[in-house]
Amino acid sequence: MDIDVKNAFTKALRSCGANDRELFLAEVYRFVKFISTKGAEDRFEEFCNIYVQDEIKRDDLLKQGGALSCNADVVSFFTVLGKYYLFSRFDRKDIEKDKITAFIANLHATAPQKSNEPVACNITTKKEKETEKKLTDTEQTTEVREEAEQEPEESLEELIEKLHSMIGLQGVKEEVDQIINLIKVKKKGEELGVNTAPLSLHLVFYGNPGTGKTTVARLLAKIYKALGVLSQGQLVEVDRGGLVGGYVGQTAIKTQEVIDKAMGGILFIDEAYALTHGKGESDFGQEAVDTVLKAMEDHRDDFIVIVAGYPDLMKEFIDSNPGLKSRFNQYINFEDYTPEQLCDIFKLQCSGQNLVLGEGCEEFLLEYFTDLYDRRDANYANGRDVRNYFEKVIRTRSNRLSVDLDSITADQFRMVVLEDLEKAKAMKNTNW
Repeated sequence: MDIDVKNAFTKALRSCGANDRELFLAEVYRFVKFISTKGAEDRFEEFCNIYVQDEIKRDDLLKQGGALSCNADVVSFFTVLGKYYLFSRFDRKDIEKDKITAFIANLHATAPQKSNEPVACNITTKKEKETEKKLTDTEQTTEVREEAEQEPEESLEELIEKLHSMIGLQGVKEEVDQIINLIKVKKKGEELGVNTAPLSLHLVFYGNPGTGKTTVARLLAKIYKALGVLSQGQLVEVDRGGLVGGYVGQTAIKTQEVIDKAMGGILFIDEAYALTHGKGESDFGQEAVDTVLKAMEDHRDDFIVIVAGYPDLMKEFIDSNPGLKSRFNQYINFEDYTPEQLCDIFKLQCSGQNLVLGEGCEEFLLEYFTDLYDRRDANYANGRDVRNYFEKVIRTRSNRLSVDLDSITADQFRMVVLEDLEKAKAMKNTNW
Protein backbone atom coordinates (compact mmCIF):
# COMPACT_ATOMS: atom_id res chain seq x y z
CA MET A 1 0.00 0.00 0.00
CA ASP A 2 1.20 3.50 -0.83
CA ILE A 3 0.72 5.55 2.33
CA ASP A 4 0.47 8.87 0.46
CA VAL A 5 -2.36 7.54 -1.72
CA LYS A 6 -4.08 6.06 1.33
CA ASN A 7 -3.93 9.31 3.31
CA ALA A 8 -5.07 11.43 0.36
CA PHE A 9 -7.91 8.99 -0.43
CA THR A 10 -9.15 8.96 3.17
CA LYS A 11 -9.10 12.76 3.37
CA ALA A 12 -10.87 13.19 0.02
CA LEU A 13 -13.51 10.60 0.89
CA ARG A 14 -14.18 12.34 4.19
CA SER A 15 -14.53 15.73 2.50
CA CYS A 16 -17.01 14.37 -0.05
CA GLY A 17 -19.34 13.00 2.59
CA ALA A 18 -21.51 9.90 2.53
CA ASN A 19 -23.86 11.22 -0.17
CA ASP A 20 -21.10 11.69 -2.74
CA ARG A 21 -19.10 8.54 -1.93
CA GLU A 22 -20.33 6.55 -4.95
CA LEU A 23 -19.93 9.58 -7.20
CA PHE A 24 -16.34 10.02 -6.02
CA LEU A 25 -15.50 6.35 -6.61
CA ALA A 26 -17.10 6.60 -10.04
CA GLU A 27 -14.71 9.45 -10.87
CA VAL A 28 -11.76 7.34 -9.65
CA TYR A 29 -12.92 4.52 -11.92
CA ARG A 30 -13.29 6.87 -14.91
CA PHE A 31 -9.85 8.33 -14.19
CA VAL A 32 -8.23 4.87 -14.13
CA LYS A 33 -9.95 3.93 -17.40
CA PHE A 34 -8.98 7.27 -18.94
CA ILE A 35 -5.22 6.92 -18.23
CA SER A 36 -4.87 3.17 -18.92
CA THR A 37 -3.98 1.81 -22.34
CA LYS A 38 -5.05 -1.62 -21.08
CA GLY A 39 -5.73 -3.41 -17.81
CA ALA A 40 -7.97 -0.66 -16.43
CA GLU A 41 -10.44 -3.11 -14.86
CA ASP A 42 -7.69 -4.99 -13.03
CA ARG A 43 -6.04 -1.73 -11.99
CA PHE A 44 -9.25 -0.37 -10.47
CA GLU A 45 -10.05 -3.69 -8.79
CA GLU A 46 -6.61 -3.64 -7.17
CA PHE A 47 -7.20 -0.04 -6.06
CA CYS A 48 -10.49 -1.02 -4.40
CA ASN A 49 -9.00 -4.10 -2.73
CA ILE A 50 -6.26 -1.98 -1.16
CA TYR A 51 -7.97 1.33 -0.38
CA VAL A 52 -11.79 0.82 -0.40
CA GLN A 53 -11.89 -2.68 1.11
CA ASP A 54 -15.54 -3.38 0.43
CA GLU A 55 -17.40 -4.76 -2.57
CA ILE A 56 -17.75 -2.32 -5.43
CA LYS A 57 -19.88 -2.99 -8.50
CA ARG A 58 -18.24 -1.18 -11.38
CA ASP A 59 -21.37 -1.26 -13.57
CA ASP A 60 -23.28 0.58 -10.86
CA LEU A 61 -20.54 3.18 -10.57
CA LEU A 62 -20.76 4.01 -14.26
CA LYS A 63 -24.50 4.66 -13.88
CA GLN A 64 -23.77 7.50 -11.48
CA GLY A 65 -25.10 10.73 -12.94
CA GLY A 66 -24.00 14.32 -12.40
CA ALA A 67 -20.62 15.80 -11.69
CA LEU A 68 -18.69 15.48 -8.46
CA SER A 69 -18.25 18.65 -6.38
CA CYS A 70 -14.48 18.68 -6.61
CA ASN A 71 -12.94 20.37 -3.57
CA ALA A 72 -9.25 20.91 -2.79
CA ASP A 73 -8.93 17.55 -1.02
CA VAL A 74 -10.23 15.73 -4.10
CA VAL A 75 -7.80 17.67 -6.30
CA SER A 76 -4.96 16.69 -3.97
CA PHE A 77 -6.01 13.03 -4.11
CA PHE A 78 -6.01 12.85 -7.91
CA THR A 79 -2.63 14.58 -7.96
CA VAL A 80 -1.16 12.03 -5.55
CA LEU A 81 -2.77 9.09 -7.37
CA GLY A 82 -1.53 10.39 -10.72
CA LYS A 83 2.02 10.70 -9.36
CA TYR A 84 1.79 7.14 -8.04
CA TYR A 85 0.80 5.73 -11.43
CA LEU A 86 3.51 7.80 -13.13
CA PHE A 87 6.41 6.87 -10.90
CA SER A 88 5.63 3.53 -9.24
CA ARG A 89 8.00 0.85 -10.48
CA PHE A 90 5.18 -1.66 -9.93
CA ASP A 91 2.32 0.07 -11.73
CA ARG A 92 3.59 2.53 -14.34
CA LYS A 93 3.16 0.04 -17.18
CA ASP A 94 0.34 0.64 -19.69
CA ILE A 95 -0.19 4.20 -18.47
CA GLU A 96 -0.61 7.24 -20.69
CA LYS A 97 1.46 9.80 -18.79
CA ASP A 98 0.36 12.73 -20.97
CA LYS A 99 -3.26 12.15 -20.00
CA ILE A 100 -2.30 12.20 -16.32
CA THR A 101 -0.31 15.39 -16.78
CA ALA A 102 -3.11 17.09 -18.72
CA PHE A 103 -5.75 15.98 -16.22
CA ILE A 104 -3.80 17.22 -13.19
CA ALA A 105 -2.93 20.49 -14.91
CA ASN A 106 -6.62 21.03 -15.69
CA LEU A 107 -7.63 20.26 -12.11
CA HIS A 108 -5.17 22.77 -10.69
CA ALA A 109 -6.20 25.39 -13.22
CA THR A 110 -9.83 25.21 -12.08
CA ALA A 111 -9.43 24.02 -8.47
CA PRO A 112 -10.64 26.00 -5.46
CA GLN A 113 -8.02 27.11 -2.96
CA LYS A 114 -10.08 25.98 0.04
CA SER A 115 -11.61 22.58 0.70
CA ASN A 116 -15.14 23.99 1.16
CA GLU A 117 -15.26 25.66 -2.26
CA PRO A 118 -16.73 23.14 -4.73
CA VAL A 119 -16.08 23.10 -8.46
CA ALA A 120 -17.19 20.67 -11.15
CA CYS A 121 -14.78 17.73 -11.48
CA ASN A 122 -14.97 15.93 -14.81
CA ILE A 123 -12.03 14.28 -16.54
CA THR A 124 -13.55 14.64 -19.98
CA THR A 125 -13.92 18.43 -19.98
CA LYS A 126 -13.35 20.35 -23.21
CA LYS A 127 -10.47 22.27 -21.64
CA GLU A 128 -8.63 19.09 -20.76
CA LYS A 129 -9.10 17.67 -24.24
CA GLU A 130 -7.61 20.86 -25.67
CA THR A 131 -4.69 20.61 -23.23
CA GLU A 132 -4.07 17.01 -24.22
CA LYS A 133 -4.19 17.90 -27.93
CA LYS A 134 -1.66 20.72 -27.39
CA LEU A 135 0.66 18.34 -25.58
CA THR A 136 0.39 15.78 -28.39
CA ASP A 137 0.97 18.40 -31.09
CA THR A 138 3.99 19.75 -29.23
CA GLU A 139 5.46 16.27 -28.86
CA GLN A 140 4.99 15.53 -32.56
CA THR A 141 6.61 18.84 -33.54
CA THR A 142 9.53 18.14 -31.20
CA GLU A 143 9.98 14.63 -32.58
CA VAL A 144 10.02 15.92 -36.17
CA ARG A 145 12.52 18.65 -35.26
CA GLU A 146 14.78 16.26 -33.37
CA GLU A 147 14.67 13.73 -36.21
CA ALA A 148 15.65 16.46 -38.67
CA GLU A 149 18.53 17.53 -36.46
CA GLN A 150 20.05 14.07 -36.16
CA GLU A 151 23.68 14.01 -37.22
CA PRO A 152 25.64 11.15 -38.81
CA GLU A 153 27.00 8.90 -36.08
CA GLU A 154 30.70 9.40 -35.38
CA SER A 155 33.15 6.71 -34.34
CA LEU A 156 34.75 6.63 -30.90
CA GLU A 157 38.08 7.71 -32.40
CA GLU A 158 36.46 10.68 -34.15
CA LEU A 159 34.72 11.78 -30.96
CA ILE A 160 37.93 11.54 -28.92
CA GLU A 161 39.77 13.50 -31.59
CA LYS A 162 37.07 16.17 -31.50
CA LEU A 163 37.44 16.41 -27.72
CA HIS A 164 41.22 16.76 -27.93
CA SER A 165 40.94 19.40 -30.65
CA MET A 166 39.11 21.75 -28.28
CA ILE A 167 41.14 24.75 -27.12
CA GLY A 168 42.57 24.38 -23.59
CA LEU A 169 40.82 22.07 -21.10
CA GLN A 170 43.86 19.84 -20.67
CA GLY A 171 42.76 18.60 -17.25
CA VAL A 172 39.27 17.88 -18.56
CA LYS A 173 40.65 15.87 -21.47
CA GLU A 174 42.80 13.78 -19.13
CA GLU A 175 39.81 13.06 -16.86
CA VAL A 176 37.65 12.00 -19.80
CA ASP A 177 40.46 9.80 -21.16
CA GLN A 178 40.63 8.07 -17.75
CA ILE A 179 36.88 7.47 -17.78
CA ILE A 180 37.08 5.98 -21.28
CA ASN A 181 39.93 3.67 -20.20
CA LEU A 182 38.00 2.55 -17.11
CA ILE A 183 34.99 1.64 -19.26
CA LYS A 184 37.14 -0.25 -21.78
CA VAL A 185 38.89 -2.26 -19.04
CA LYS A 186 35.58 -3.06 -17.34
CA LYS A 187 34.09 -4.31 -20.60
CA LYS A 188 37.15 -6.46 -21.27
CA GLY A 189 36.85 -7.95 -17.80
CA GLU A 190 33.22 -8.82 -18.49
CA GLU A 191 34.24 -10.53 -21.73
CA LEU A 192 36.80 -12.59 -19.81
CA GLY A 193 34.31 -13.46 -17.09
CA VAL A 194 36.19 -11.47 -14.43
CA ASN A 195 34.08 -9.64 -11.87
CA THR A 196 34.84 -5.92 -11.77
CA ALA A 197 33.59 -3.19 -9.47
CA PRO A 198 30.58 -1.22 -10.78
CA LEU A 199 31.35 2.19 -12.26
CA SER A 200 29.56 5.37 -11.28
CA LEU A 201 29.50 7.53 -14.40
CA HIS A 202 27.50 10.40 -12.96
CA LEU A 203 29.64 13.52 -12.91
CA VAL A 204 30.01 16.95 -11.34
CA PHE A 205 31.33 19.63 -13.68
CA TYR A 206 32.51 22.68 -11.75
CA GLY A 207 33.97 25.89 -13.06
CA ASN A 208 33.11 29.38 -14.22
CA PRO A 209 30.76 30.09 -17.16
CA GLY A 210 31.98 29.79 -20.73
CA THR A 211 34.51 27.01 -20.09
CA GLY A 212 32.95 24.41 -22.40
CA LYS A 213 30.98 22.31 -19.88
CA THR A 214 27.94 21.83 -22.13
CA THR A 215 30.09 21.08 -25.20
CA VAL A 216 32.07 18.43 -23.31
CA ALA A 217 28.87 16.91 -21.88
CA ARG A 218 27.42 16.62 -25.39
CA LEU A 219 30.57 14.88 -26.63
CA LEU A 220 30.61 12.63 -23.59
CA ALA A 221 27.04 11.47 -24.28
CA LYS A 222 28.11 10.39 -27.78
CA ILE A 223 31.28 8.77 -26.43
CA TYR A 224 29.26 6.76 -23.91
CA LYS A 225 27.00 5.55 -26.71
CA ALA A 226 29.99 4.59 -28.85
CA LEU A 227 31.33 2.60 -25.89
CA GLY A 228 27.98 0.83 -25.41
CA VAL A 229 27.28 2.45 -22.04
CA LEU A 230 24.22 4.37 -23.27
CA SER A 231 21.64 3.23 -25.81
CA GLN A 232 20.82 6.61 -27.39
CA GLY A 233 23.58 9.11 -26.57
CA GLN A 234 21.49 12.29 -26.54
CA LEU A 235 22.10 15.20 -24.16
CA VAL A 236 19.11 16.85 -22.51
CA GLU A 237 20.12 20.18 -21.00
CA VAL A 238 17.96 21.73 -18.30
CA ASP A 239 18.12 24.14 -15.37
CA ARG A 240 15.93 24.78 -12.33
CA GLY A 241 13.16 26.32 -14.45
CA GLY A 242 12.87 23.15 -16.52
CA LEU A 243 12.42 20.93 -13.46
CA VAL A 244 10.54 22.85 -10.78
CA GLY A 245 6.80 23.51 -10.93
CA GLY A 246 4.60 26.03 -9.21
CA TYR A 247 2.35 23.81 -7.12
CA VAL A 248 2.51 20.62 -5.07
CA GLY A 249 2.88 17.57 -7.29
CA GLN A 250 3.74 19.45 -10.48
CA THR A 251 7.52 19.35 -9.93
CA ALA A 252 7.75 15.55 -9.80
CA ILE A 253 5.71 15.27 -13.01
CA LYS A 254 7.71 17.99 -14.76
CA THR A 255 11.02 16.44 -13.67
CA GLN A 256 9.93 12.94 -14.69
CA GLU A 257 9.08 14.17 -18.18
CA VAL A 258 12.63 15.55 -18.54
CA ILE A 259 14.08 12.29 -17.19
CA ASP A 260 12.05 10.25 -19.68
CA LYS A 261 13.36 12.43 -22.51
CA ALA A 262 16.94 11.91 -21.28
CA MET A 263 16.61 8.14 -20.80
CA GLY A 264 19.29 6.37 -22.80
CA GLY A 265 21.45 9.49 -22.66
CA ILE A 266 22.70 12.20 -20.31
CA LEU A 267 20.62 14.62 -18.26
CA PHE A 268 22.73 17.78 -17.91
CA ILE A 269 21.53 20.05 -15.08
CA ASP A 270 23.18 23.45 -15.40
CA GLU A 271 23.47 25.62 -12.28
CA ALA A 272 22.18 22.64 -10.31
CA TYR A 273 22.81 24.43 -6.99
CA ALA A 274 19.78 26.65 -7.76
CA LEU A 275 17.60 23.66 -6.81
CA THR A 276 18.65 23.87 -3.16
CA HIS A 277 20.68 27.05 -2.57
CA GLY A 278 18.95 29.42 -0.16
CA LYS A 279 15.59 27.68 -0.48
CA GLY A 280 13.14 27.16 2.38
CA GLU A 281 11.16 24.07 3.29
CA SER A 282 8.24 25.13 1.07
CA ASP A 283 10.41 25.28 -2.05
CA PHE A 284 9.91 22.50 -4.63
CA GLY A 285 13.57 22.24 -5.69
CA GLN A 286 14.21 19.38 -3.30
CA GLU A 287 11.32 17.45 -4.85
CA ALA A 288 13.11 17.70 -8.21
CA VAL A 289 16.36 16.47 -6.61
CA ASP A 290 14.57 13.51 -5.01
CA THR A 291 12.92 12.58 -8.32
CA VAL A 292 16.26 12.67 -10.16
CA LEU A 293 17.96 10.61 -7.42
CA LYS A 294 15.23 7.97 -7.67
CA ALA A 295 15.68 7.76 -11.45
CA MET A 296 19.44 7.38 -10.99
CA GLU A 297 18.78 4.43 -8.69
CA ASP A 298 16.08 2.79 -10.84
CA HIS A 299 17.86 3.18 -14.20
CA ARG A 300 21.53 2.63 -13.47
CA ASP A 301 22.23 0.91 -16.76
CA ASP A 302 20.98 3.52 -19.25
CA PHE A 303 20.75 6.93 -17.59
CA ILE A 304 23.54 9.31 -16.57
CA VAL A 305 23.31 12.66 -14.82
CA ILE A 306 25.84 15.48 -14.99
CA VAL A 307 25.36 18.46 -12.67
CA ALA A 308 27.27 21.67 -13.35
CA GLY A 309 27.93 25.10 -11.90
CA TYR A 310 30.24 27.40 -9.98
CA PRO A 311 32.83 25.57 -7.78
CA ASP A 312 31.78 26.76 -4.31
CA LEU A 313 28.06 26.54 -4.99
CA MET A 314 28.38 23.03 -6.45
CA LYS A 315 30.19 21.86 -3.32
CA GLU A 316 27.34 23.28 -1.25
CA PHE A 317 24.83 21.52 -3.52
CA ILE A 318 26.48 18.09 -3.21
CA ASP A 319 26.84 18.51 0.56
CA SER A 320 23.15 19.38 0.91
CA ASN A 321 21.95 15.79 0.49
CA PRO A 322 23.50 12.44 1.46
CA GLY A 323 21.97 10.90 -1.66
CA LEU A 324 23.84 13.35 -3.86
CA LYS A 325 27.12 12.66 -2.07
CA SER A 326 26.78 8.91 -2.53
CA ARG A 327 25.95 9.06 -6.25
CA PHE A 328 28.31 11.80 -7.39
CA ASN A 329 31.88 10.80 -6.59
CA GLN A 330 33.62 12.00 -9.73
CA TYR A 331 34.42 15.68 -10.20
CA ILE A 332 35.89 17.45 -13.23
CA ASN A 333 37.31 20.96 -12.91
CA PHE A 334 36.88 23.32 -15.86
CA GLU A 335 39.60 25.91 -15.39
CA ASP A 336 39.44 29.44 -16.78
CA TYR A 337 40.99 29.91 -20.22
CA THR A 338 44.36 31.66 -20.27
CA PRO A 339 44.77 34.91 -22.29
CA GLU A 340 46.55 32.95 -25.03
CA GLN A 341 43.67 30.48 -25.21
CA LEU A 342 41.15 33.33 -25.35
CA CYS A 343 43.09 34.68 -28.35
CA ASP A 344 42.90 31.25 -29.99
CA ILE A 345 39.13 31.16 -29.44
CA PHE A 346 38.79 34.58 -31.06
CA LYS A 347 40.87 33.48 -34.05
CA LEU A 348 38.71 30.37 -34.34
CA GLN A 349 35.63 32.63 -34.49
CA CYS A 350 37.30 34.61 -37.29
CA SER A 351 38.15 31.45 -39.20
CA GLY A 352 34.54 30.28 -38.92
CA GLN A 353 33.44 33.43 -40.79
CA ASN A 354 36.31 33.35 -43.29
CA LEU A 355 37.95 36.45 -41.78
CA VAL A 356 41.67 37.19 -41.35
CA LEU A 357 43.44 39.47 -38.87
CA GLY A 358 45.34 42.48 -40.15
CA GLU A 359 48.63 44.00 -38.96
CA GLY A 360 48.95 44.54 -35.22
CA CYS A 361 45.71 42.68 -34.40
CA GLU A 362 47.21 39.65 -32.66
CA GLU A 363 49.32 41.83 -30.36
CA PHE A 364 46.27 43.95 -29.51
CA LEU A 365 44.14 40.87 -28.80
CA LEU A 366 46.71 39.35 -26.44
CA GLU A 367 46.96 42.61 -24.53
CA TYR A 368 43.16 42.97 -24.43
CA PHE A 369 42.49 39.44 -23.19
CA THR A 370 45.38 39.58 -20.68
CA ASP A 371 43.81 42.67 -19.15
CA LEU A 372 40.38 41.00 -19.17
CA TYR A 373 41.85 37.89 -17.51
CA ASP A 374 43.77 39.83 -14.84
CA ARG A 375 40.68 41.87 -13.90
CA ARG A 376 38.21 38.97 -13.98
CA ASP A 377 35.45 39.01 -11.34
CA ALA A 378 32.20 37.20 -10.65
CA ASN A 379 30.85 38.29 -14.05
CA TYR A 380 33.82 36.90 -16.01
CA ALA A 381 32.54 34.44 -18.62
CA ASN A 382 35.59 33.05 -20.46
CA GLY A 383 34.58 31.93 -23.94
CA ARG A 384 31.30 33.82 -23.74
CA ASP A 385 33.23 37.07 -23.23
CA VAL A 386 35.25 36.26 -26.34
CA ARG A 387 32.09 35.66 -28.37
CA ASN A 388 30.54 38.89 -27.11
CA TYR A 389 33.66 40.83 -28.06
CA PHE A 390 33.77 39.13 -31.46
CA GLU A 391 30.18 40.21 -32.15
CA LYS A 392 31.16 43.82 -31.33
CA VAL A 393 34.10 43.53 -33.75
CA ILE A 394 31.72 42.31 -36.47
CA ARG A 395 29.56 45.41 -35.90
CA THR A 396 32.47 47.87 -35.99
CA ARG A 397 33.86 46.16 -39.09
CA SER A 398 30.45 46.44 -40.79
CA ASN A 399 30.30 50.17 -39.97
CA ARG A 400 33.74 50.66 -41.54
CA LEU A 401 33.00 48.62 -44.66
CA SER A 402 29.57 50.12 -45.32
CA VAL A 403 31.12 53.49 -46.25
CA ASP A 404 32.70 52.16 -49.48
CA LEU A 405 31.05 48.85 -50.39
CA ASP A 406 31.05 49.51 -54.16
CA SER A 407 34.84 49.57 -54.59
CA ILE A 408 35.93 47.07 -51.91
CA THR A 409 37.98 44.00 -52.92
CA ALA A 410 37.50 40.46 -51.61
CA ASP A 411 40.72 40.65 -49.58
CA GLN A 412 39.67 43.95 -48.02
CA PHE A 413 36.26 42.51 -47.26
CA ARG A 414 37.76 39.56 -45.37
CA MET A 415 40.16 41.70 -43.34
CA VAL A 416 39.66 42.58 -39.66
CA VAL A 417 41.83 45.64 -38.97
CA LEU A 418 43.19 47.14 -35.77
CA GLU A 419 40.63 49.94 -35.89
CA ASP A 420 37.80 47.36 -35.67
CA LEU A 421 39.29 45.86 -32.49
CA GLU A 422 39.91 49.24 -30.86
CA LYS A 423 36.41 50.54 -31.52
CA ALA A 424 34.89 47.25 -30.29
CA LYS A 425 36.84 47.59 -27.05
CA ALA A 426 35.45 51.09 -26.54
CA MET A 427 31.91 50.02 -27.34
CA LYS A 428 29.57 49.92 -24.35
CA ASN A 429 27.59 46.82 -23.50
CA THR A 430 23.97 47.03 -24.58
CA ASN A 431 22.77 44.32 -22.16
CA TRP A 432 20.37 45.27 -19.39
